[in-house]
Amino acid sequence: MTKPKYKKAIIVIAIIVIVTVLLSFLANSFIEQKIGEELQNVSESTKIEYTSINANIWTGNVEVESPTILISGETTNKTILDTKLKSIEINDVDYWDLLFNDKITIESLVIDELVAKYKHNSVVKNEDYQSSFLDKIKQIIHAEKITINKADILITDYDNDSLILSIPNFNFEVLDLKINPEVSKVKDKITYKDFELNTKNLKWATNTYDDILINEIQLTNNNATIKDFKLQTKYSKSEYASILTKERDHFNVSIAELRLDNLNFGFASNDKFYFKSKKVYVNAPKAKIYRDKLVADDFSYKPLYGTMLRELGIDLGIKIVEISQGEISYLEKVNADENAGQLDFSNMNATITNLGNTFGDKDTTIKVNTTFMENSPLEVNWNFKVADTSDQFMFKADLGFLNATQMDQFTKPNLNVDLNGELIQTYFTISGNANTARIDLKMKYDDFEVSILKKNGKEENKFLSSIVNLFVSEDSEEDRNKYRYGQGEELERNTTKSVFNFVWLNIKVGLLSAMSGDGKKNR
Repeated sequence: MTKPKYKKAIIVIAIIVIVTVLLSFLANSFIEQKIGEELQNVSESTKIEYTSINANIWTGNVEVESPTILISGETTNKTILDTKLKSIEINDVDYWDLLFNDKITIESLVIDELVAKYKHNSVVKNEDYQSSFLDKIKQIIHAEKITINKADILITDYDNDSLILSIPNFNFEVLDLKINPEVSKVKDKITYKDFELNTKNLKWATNTYDDILINEIQLTNNNATIKDFKLQTKYSKSEYASILTKERDHFNVSIAELRLDNLNFGFASNDKFYFKSKKVYVNAPKAKIYRDKLVADDFSYKPLYGTMLRELGIDLGIKIVEISQGEISYLEKVNADENAGQLDFSNMNATITNLGNTFGDKDTTIKVNTTFMENSPLEVNWNFKVADTSDQFMFKADLGFLNATQMDQFTKPNLNVDLNGELIQTYFTISGNANTARIDLKMKYDDFEVSILKKNGKEENKFLSSIVNLFVSEDSEEDRNKYRYGQGEELERNTTKSVFNFVWLNIKVGLLSAMSGDGKKNR
């Protein structure tokens, strides 16, 4: 038989357990109710619903099951964000910080199977979105880990609902995230230790005409890998020409793999965004670029690359870019009745050093080794200083043996010129700035002849051809080891055309000088 004093102890323990369970239940119910009230009163434009809220005061865990979030525009009442989730789980909430330090501290936040549809209003500036988000946060937040699993994100245009960005498989994890709304600098408001991002099947409508498609992205705080990258114009060439008001390239670009090592990015002390990498690998890029010259000309100013980098708007610093096994085809259509002329570069390997606007007086250098028109080796060395506001540059090239007939498929439809003969070796150096340049060229060639075609592009204009060939020396020299030299000075750039048009203008003048002049080197 149980002694009375043990009975009392058992009764006391039982009462304590019951009271503890009851208080825990009440505390959990109170926390669940408070969270529910807070969720209902986020703002007038935000509506949050859920199946249930489960809280545990002892573990500090809170789970919101099947939440949905609807956010409307503050002036239009049109839904701009529609979000559904399987669950939101918060683990190990620090109640002491929450109650006495006005600080939210948690061990982890897990967002599971998020499906978010967001309507982007292009009229609202990005800075406004950023400030609006940070303005709503009044307390310091510290999360040891935040995880987003299997998210499906869709961003469309606010006005016409057209797709801007689709990421159907998005996974993200960030460690030691801190948000401090009390500091003034953007770079100090949000800090973190490390993160990892993985996506698949991304589609981004970069502008009215072009889409970017990426099969896979792996991104961490230090490195990034992008697999199966594509930049494609949305329309066929004929559809594209019918909607353009001025000429613009039609793109079909792919990169098998893009890898960035030793990444460093964020906001500097002046709140300007910076992006830096020690090395970028570009594996097997292929580009087919088509320009329809029958569309109206674009007479806007075309800056050189030095100016474009200086005026980029962010601080960019990529130490080395290595390109391997690239291919580029440029097609240009001049006549409606002719196929587009095409220039091909294959087996391309290139190195770019100091790409960006953070290297001071150091040269940006571009070295290219490639095969031109299937059989001709071509080597290019190009350098300029981004910090130099006059945009001075040096462009050197060494072109090996080229059968001139290989150029016919470009020169015939585009220039009504038929070339015959052999360019045995061609060297040239172009030195210039944003407005003018000079070229020094030397070449060896054999049995060279120029045929000027009639407007139909099929029959030879014998009269004009005979006149042109009077001025063209058939061979570089009887001695095949000697070169003919050509020069051109103070050649003016057409600033409404690209840098490569400027290079071509110089080459054309140099070739004409070498073939039709005395062929001697200027001392």
